[in-house]
Amino acid sequence: MRILVVGAGAVGILFGSQLRQQGLDISHLVRPKRAAELAEKPFEVCLPEATFQLSPTCLTQRELTATATFDLIILTNKAYGLPQVIEDIAPAVGDNTLILPLLNGLRHLDLLDKAFGAERVLGGIAKTVATLKTPWQVRVATDYNSITVAARQPSQQAAVAEAVQLFQQSGLTVEQTDDIMGQMWDKFCRMAALGAVNCLLQGNVGEYMKSERGGEIALQIFDECCQVAAASGHALAKDSVQGFQRILTNPKSSFNSSMYRDMRNGLPIEGDHLVGDMVARGKDVGVATPMLEIAEAVLQVYSAG
Repeated sequence: MRILVVGAGAVGILFGSQLRQQGLDISHLVRPKRAAELAEKPFEVCLPEATFQLSPTCLTQRELTATATFDLIILTNKAYGLPQVIEDIAPAVGDNTLILPLLNGLRHLDLLDKAFGAERVLGGIAKTVATLKTPWQVRVATDYNSITVAARQPSQQAAVAEAVQLFQQSGLTVEQTDDIMGQMWDKFCRMAALGAVNCLLQGNVGEYMKSERGGEIALQIFDECCQVAAASGHALAKDSVQGFQRILTNPKSSFNSSMYRDMRNGLPIEGDHLVGDMVARGKDVGVATPMLEIAEAVLQVYSAG
């Protein structure tokens, strides 16, 4: 199986390296500048229990046009880069190519379905806390890192089973589910809520819990997300909701979202893809989202600047 991983950031390198270590044919689609960086010296992956080095095989878009198509394309790029990625990967998509997006939120499914057909696009979730510390080093904070890959249509089931078996044989932890959209909605609610709260209140969980109403605001924003999910036909499980409520109000926690970390570092953010899309979906199903709309305004001001 020929696999193309779009991106060579924390998530792309982490999962791509695990597959590559087992001898699979893995290439990373990157910009020319990133390809030059990765050619300078080996990349270091720092796991809690071990550190290893690798030299990933990189392709630029120009090189991609001259290669054969891929069996599986795994998207690990940021959501705001998806329109350009869709253009870039088009030459690599053949008659039997499947696309596994590991992006946050849900909007990417609509864009990919429109571009390549829903029969090519799988459901996917990445679970990890990985950070690109330097251009040549990723640090992984947790022992548990997993991919969820699932068919969205019956015609995809055989190919998904093959991919799952291959991933598992390569040592990846693969979670399986019969309700991939429910699982993706669950993560969407978590990511949108945490990102909105962190960026609105300008602090991690423990920091905003020092304010008088930080916990109350966090719970209200998460509740708005849960209401949108339920009205859309994907209500979150009670234990999932209660568990994340505890996470959002833990005064000893330093937990924060990648969107907040990107904002702190002056980088582009996924505000429109997460919080903006949640607000839009709320309007579509008649759910009021006043706190999310305030957070969306903060994110829009930041992005405009």
